[in-house]
Amino acid sequence: MLWLKSIDPKLLNYFSPWMDQSIPDKVTFLETAGLVEPFMARQHFLFHTALDLLCFCHFYPHWTHSPGSNVFSVLGLRPSAVQIQSFRDRFPNARTIAVFDDDLSGRVLDCKTALWTINRDASFLLLEGEIHIRYRSTDFRIPAERFSLHQFRTFTGMRSNFRTIKPKGHVSFKTMLTSSLKGK
Repeated sequence: MLWLKSIDPKLLNYFSPWMDQSIPDKVTFLETAGLVEPFMARQHFLFHTALDLLCFCHFYPHWTHSPGSNVFSVLGLRPSAVQIQSFRDRFPNARTIAVFDDDLSGRVLDCKTALWTINRDASFLLLEGEIHIRYRSTDFRIPAERFSLHQFRTFTGMRSNFRTIKPKGHVSFKTMLTSSLKGK
C-alpha cells in the first residue's frame, strides 16, 4: 500500500511492538500503543483505525517522543460507552484526546466520546439538515454545517477536559497524507 510506504520508518519501528503484522499490507493494533505503565499516561489519543493513528503520527511525530506519557488506542468503527469508560478507568491520569475525521460522523463521535468519558450519553439524529440532540431530557437543534463539539457544549452547557484534534484543511489525516504525496 502506498500510504504505508509513505509513513516514516521510525514511526513504524516505534509502533511495531503493538502492531499485528500477520497480514501483509494490513495494519492493526493488538492493544494500546505507547503504553509503559497505565498510571504514567498523561494523554490518551483515540482513533477509528490504525491507519488514522499512523497518518496522524506521521504529521505529528513529536507525540511519540515520550513513551508511556502519550498512549494511542484504536477504537474500531463501532466504539461504545463501555469501551471508553474502560479506557478512562485504565488510564486515570490521562486526558482523553479524540482524533476522528472532520466530517459529521466524526463530530458526532467527538460528542459521544466526550459524554462517555463523564458517564453520560445523548442521542443524535440528522433530519432535514439539522442535528437533533436529546440530552438530559432536553431537545436541541443545531444546523448540520455548524455542528461541532464546541457548539454542543455551548448549547448544552456540558463541561469536560476532553479535547479533539482535526486535520487542517482535510477530512481525515489519510486524505492529508494522500494530498501531501501528490505534491511530491
